Amino acid sequence: MNDVSFQRVLILSLSCDMLKKLLFLTLLLCFNSFGQIQDSFFHDGEERTFVYYIPDSWNASSEYPLLIVLHGLTQSGNGIMEITGFNEIAEVNDFIVCYPDGLNASWNADMNSVNSDVDDLGFVEELINYFESNLNTNPQKRYLSGFSNGGYLSHKIASESEMCIAAIATVSGNMSTTTYENFNPMYPTSVLHIHGTSDAIVPYNGGASTGASVDDVMSLWQFFLSCDTEPQMQAMPNPNIFDFSYPERYIYQNCSGSELEHIKVVGGGHQWPGIETLIGGLGTINMDFYSPQVIWDFLNGKSCFQSVGLIESSNQTKHLLKVVDYMGREVKNHQSGPFLWVFDDGSIEHRFQITE
Repeated sequence: MNDVSFQRVLILSLSCDMLKKLLFLTLLLCFNSFGQIQDSFFHDGEERTFVYYIPDSWNASSEYPLLIVLHGLTQSGNGIMEITGFNEIAEVNDFIVCYPDGLNASWNADMNSVNSDVDDLGFVEELINYFESNLNTNPQKRYLSGFSNGGYLSHKIASESEMCIAAIATVSGNMSTTTYENFNPMYPTSVLHIHGTSDAIVPYNGGASTGASVDDVMSLWQFFLSCDTEPQMQAMPNPNIFDFSYPERYIYQNCSGSELEHIKVVGGGHQWPGIETLIGGLGTINMDFYSPQVIWDFLNGKSCFQSVGLIESSNQTKHLLKVVDYMGREVKNHQSGPFLWVFDDGSIEHRFQITE
């Protein structure tokens, strides 16, 4: 067989999806179109738009982490990109960052006061698939960060998605009552929550129109992740005495296969700490730390446990061999928390064990 015939056979043997991926990568490499890219696809009959950034170090064999940043109500992906500066952090730290647009500048996060029937959870899942298929992002290192309405959606996705999200970091966005009452994550997602005590849009203590309080949300994650009940307070620098606010970092110890932290900005408003902007926020801006960098430092290195996509078996004759936590350590029956039940037929089940 000559070379031309061989090439025809090879091309015909490729799947349609493979050809699309190769074409996408070829165009990207040929035109060296790294940097900021605008794109879209259709989800549930609606065109969904997003902008993303690829660092210069990326190549077709890279398996970079993916960070999806979700904007607040009335904002856009381009707007939150300009505000946060995650592109510069991605360039230095080798990850891909995406800023999707919510329909009508909002997200359906089952909010108490603002809601819709848009499938934004499904859209974000499809967005993750897009990057894993086209840019080979690491399925073990999927991260979400959200501000306000985007923070609510981050908590909702971590609670309800069948995809493993390794970690989320939220700013001024909490949990709706619906998400809080139906909280049932499949995976031990690490969580960083940043919130100002003087937030007038999403009050720190919760409310009828905004949902659960910050303390309630942290307690919910603490119980699910089997962390110690009381966090350790870690002092943070307060170099800017003229911003009328200061941060406190609370770190929960001994979590099961994950990390849980809260940065309380005492006197802080509905804002990204460390970013002086008049767009999208309200109230005091704490300038003692740069929240996007702190967020990436928290997310960086977090990973889903290796056995993603475990399948529960319907075999009723199987016998339990052992119960382990998400780090593979065997646990005793008197412990409470999310564990993996290992059976003699090779199946593994996710279960949440509660003991008195």
